[in-house]
Parts: sequence; structure tokens; C-alpha cells
Amino acid sequence: IAGLCLLAPAGADDAALARSLQGSLNRTSSRVMVRLIERADRASLDVAAWERNPLFHYPLDPPPTAPANVPALTDLDFQGALDAATICDTLAETPLTEYDLTRSAAWEPLVKYLAEWDYDQAAPMLVAGAQVSGEKWGNDLPRPLQQIALIWPHRDQLWVRVEFRPELTWLPLTDDDGDGYPELYAKLAPEVCARSVLAQIRNQYMGSVLAGDELDNYFYTVCSQWYQSLQTYVLEGDEAQPWPTPETEPEVVAELNGGSFEAPAAVIRGTPYGQNIYNIFVFAEGVGASDAATANAPAAGVETGAEIDAGPAVAEGQWQAEVDQWGGSYQAWAQSLAAFQADVRAQLDARPEELRGLIGRDGFLFFRGDMEYLLSGDLRDQPEGGNPWPAIMDFHKQLQARDIELLLVVIPTKAEVYPEKLSEHAPGGAMPYVAPYCRKLLSELAGEGVHVVDLLPEFVARRDTGDEPLYMPQDTHWTNSGLQLAAQIIARHVLALPGWAQMPSTPERYRTQGATCTRMGDICDMLTDAEKATRPPMKLQALQVIEAGGEFYADDPDSPLVMLGDSFTGVFHFEDCQHAGLSAHLARQLGAPIDLIMAQGSGPRIRGRLARRGHDAIEAKKIIIWTMVSRDLYQYWAPWDRIELP
Repeated sequence: IAGLCLLAPAGADDAALARSLQGSLNRTSSRVMVRLIERADRASLDVAAWERNPLFHYPLDPPPTAPANVPALTDLDFQGALDAATICDTLAETPLTEYDLTRSAAWEPLVKYLAEWDYDQAAPMLVAGAQVSGEKWGNDLPRPLQQIALIWPHRDQLWVRVEFRPELTWLPLTDDDGDGYPELYAKLAPEVCARSVLAQIRNQYMGSVLAGDELDNYFYTVCSQWYQSLQTYVLEGDEAQPWPTPETEPEVVAELNGGSFEAPAAVIRGTPYGQNIYNIFVFAEGVGASDAATANAPAAGVETGAEIDAGPAVAEGQWQAEVDQWGGSYQAWAQSLAAFQADVRAQLDARPEELRGLIGRDGFLFFRGDMEYLLSGDLRDQPEGGNPWPAIMDFHKQLQARDIELLLVVIPTKAEVYPEKLSEHAPGGAMPYVAPYCRKLLSELAGEGVHVVDLLPEFVARRDTGDEPLYMPQDTHWTNSGLQLAAQIIARHVLALPGWAQMPSTPERYRTQGATCTRMGDICDMLTDAEKATRPPMKLQALQVIEAGGEFYADDPDSPLVMLGDSFTGVFHFEDCQHAGLSAHLARQLGAPIDLIMAQGSGPRIRGRLARRGHDAIEAKKIIIWTMVSRDLYQYWAPWDRIELP
């Protein structure tokens, strides 16, 4: 994946270092987790990413209190989720064989995989997991105090390890593996795991080796799933190969005992609780080399999918027309939304802050960050480093001085396009816009000569006209319909640029084919286990873009047309129905490939990855399309720094 991670089989030195460091992990205090991956099946990759990961060791404040009646070990069956007769305190007491122990699976990604495979058959496992994590021992805490962590198939049974928080000192448990988290082992109740589910786990989840695009995109998909709650970021080539770099924190370097990795498969940095934690993944020798021959090839089939007929550009004077409709000033506009904003604020206050997902209306889920953004004041009044205006204007002027044309695309959040799914107090009418200060910022940027591509008017106008909504109900991102509409709007602006006439393009260069996939949705991962268990995965449609020669579309780093973006440019492109994302469909509209530079959650800071390309590479570019989601204009997690282009 260009600009994400460079998968490669490790050299002997990297593999040896990874093997030596694996045993030194302290899941409650380590700043670095190193994992050597010896098989490229999905189960092994998921265990490497999830098991005992210090990213998941969250602080408990206040600490939980003991129940009045402390249960015995054999009472910990969690309403029958576990077979009480099999509960034991140590791994040695289980019937698991040496072979069984080599075929473990991490519970959380496994049940997500099973739900997307067949929700009805997976539902009993989702419920069992919710029964385990739902026990709070009388404490009013949003996060679980214990969870199923690992599973092992054994004959026709499924055995699990349940891990308990270190603070639960009153329970009759020992820390069998010495990792700081006491645990118990038990067989899942027989009715929880059907034979067909067990067969799917053994034959497909544990048996299928990832290769080609699936393997290349694995760490992007993991980072995408973790991003909203753990602030994860996949370091790109010069940040990760070699690693650590001179900029890596000294205390992190110290944990490596003087070692360094020449070419790790991936380095993920997360900042969940105020300090950086690193996950380093290394493939054992002979594992992990991408094999183009085994990559998924386009399926035989005809071009399918209805085109979205994007209308004319927003009329001149649109910005002023909005203000006039809403009372003549942005202040009056904001005041007219008082009832809507009060309802949004009440929903936020009623939900524990640790739960980043909120339940809306008609099956729609919303991300806390999107809702907080709707309550912002003037975006230019944020403290120094929070105001996006100076960084945007500086980037615009730097590109202007190089005769590079900039298109700024601010992608509206789902809450802006479907506010009535969030609150009954949402405004109606032709322009039910609920983020007036984003509109103000965009109009002021346009007034200073920045070429703003305004998606919101056409998104609102067309949100109810297709077979699917423009955004996934259980996810923060858009659907195939939403990204296609965005591609057509952006293409219209590109084709109108003076510089486009000198750029090579080939009409009818690309065709499409239909594809389907299932996705639980990133907001589902921000709910409680009990809430997750009631939500089947979404069935999604996509259109994969294919070259005239039959190969899947691929971004081209040598293209003079660059797209800078965050996860909105990655969805459907690097995960789920791949080769079907925003850059692919923009390329199809233009008849020319795109150079995509993207990073999870990094729309504002993605300029840094462009800068690291170097002077000559930047000078070769003619048009830069800078995309970001609108919520990042408010209280972004990092400073809106000016970034000097070389």
C-alpha cells in the first residue's frame, strides 16, 4: 500500500530480535509490543495483534469495589455462557493438547469475522461474550472488567481463556501466565458454538492463508478498526524502516535493549491514554512475501451498477444564500439550532465518555467526535494550534508559488447529512445544515482564493434518492453511493482546472464490476458487547474499478494528480470490497490514475507525507486534492502545524 506499510519477509536479524523481545512484554506498562508472525493465516495475525496488547490496558478510575458476596471459582459461568463443570484456574488443568495450543484465536476479531460470515449462526457467541463482559460486580463502569480473550478448538468443543482486570483482587483467581491479568479457563457452553461455526473457525479462519492484497492490507484494516478508540497510526516507510528512528522516545528505545529492526512488516503507533505505545510486527523468514499470483483477480462478469448523475456545481452566491436563510448571520444561525444542539449535548452527557459510539434513530449509530464537532463555535477562534486557517492558507500559498493547483475537499460527517437520525429536533427544509461554523470557514477560505469543493449541498439533496444511504448506518464512513457521488463532484472540479488540459487521460480506460461484502461497522466497535450483539453486520455493495487489460485498478505514485486523505479514501479501497474507493472512482471519471497518499485519521497532517516525498517529486505534481473529514476541523488530536514543503 503506497504510503502505509511495506510488507516484506524479515531478515534473520529482525526475526531473531523479535523472538528475543517477545518474552519481555509487560502488558500493563510496556511501551513496545513486538510480535514475530510465523504463519500468515488470519487467526495467527489476529492473535499477534490482539493478545496481551498494552494498547488495550486502559486506566480504571475509580477502581472497582468488591461485591457483598464473593463468588467461588465454579460460580463464574456468567449466566451459563461457560460450562460450569469445566471451569479451572490454570491451563494445565484443561484437556488442551500441545497441538491445540498452537491453534489459538483472539476472541474479539474472531466473533467479528463470524458475524460478518453468518450473523445468525454467530449470534450465540456474541451473546456469550456479552454475558461475560457485562458482569460489573455491582460497579457502575462502562468498560468491561473481564472478557473472553482467546479460544482453542478441542475436538468438538471450544475452550476459552477469560481474563480479569488486575484490580479484581477479591476473586478466587491466580495469574497463571504471570502477565498481570488473572484468568480462568473453561469450555463454552455446547449450545453457544454450533458444529458449522466450529468448522468455519477450523477450516477457514484458521486454515486460509492470506496473500496478495489481503495480506498487504491487513495492518491497514486493523489500524482502521482501532483508530477511533486508540488513536492508531501505521508508520510509513521512512518512519518505520529502519525502526526505531532518531525521533523515537528514549524510554521506548530503551525497551529494545539496543536492538533495531531493519524492515519490520508494520509499525503501528497508538496514543490511547496520553503516551505513545508501539506495536512492531515482524514476519518470520519465508512468511509474508506478497505473491501477486495469489492476489484476488477480478471476477468474470459484466459491468454493473447505476451511475449517479452528479448535478451542476454549487451556484455562485450559495454561501450568502445559506446565511440569509438562517437569519442573516452565523451567530443567528447557531442560535436557531439551540434545541438541536441541546439534544445532542444531552445525549453526549448521558453516555459514558469512554463509549465513543452513540445510538441514534432508525438503526443509525453516531461517533462521539462527530457530535462534539456539531457543538463547536467559530472554528477560527480555537487556541493556537487548533485553528486550521493558518495551516490551510499556508499550504495553499506554497502550492500556488509552485504553480500547483489545490482542491480542498472537506467531507461532511454522517451527522451533517442525516441530522434527523441523530435528533428529532434536527431542522428540515432544503438546507438542514447543522454545522454553521464549518460553512463559515469554507466560505472564508473560498473568499481568499482557495478552491473549495463543497460536497454537502449535493449530498443533502441526494441523500434519499438511491437504493442505499450515502453513509453506512453502523459506520462513520460513506457507502459506495456516497463515495461515487463525491468522485463525480470532485471530477467536475478537476476537469474545470486550467492545468487539466495538459494532463494525459484516456477516456473509457476503466470499467467496473459489482462486488459485495459485509462489515460490522467501526461504530459497533465503540459500543458495549451487549449492544454489539443486537446488531447484524451490514451487507454492502461496491463497484470495483478494473483496467482495460483486466487488472484491478492500482494507484500510481508517478501520477501528476495527487489525492491526500484519511480513512475516507481507504474505505472500499484497502479493505472490504477493495479497488473500489474514492481514488479508483475518481480515476475512472478522469481516465487517468491517481497518486493516493493516505493515513488513518491524518487528513490535516497528511501534508507531512507529501513533504517527505522530496522536492523533485513534489515539483512533478500538477494538481493536489486535499481531502479531510469535517470533524477534524474542531479539536483535532494534534496541532494544525504549518508544514514546509522542500
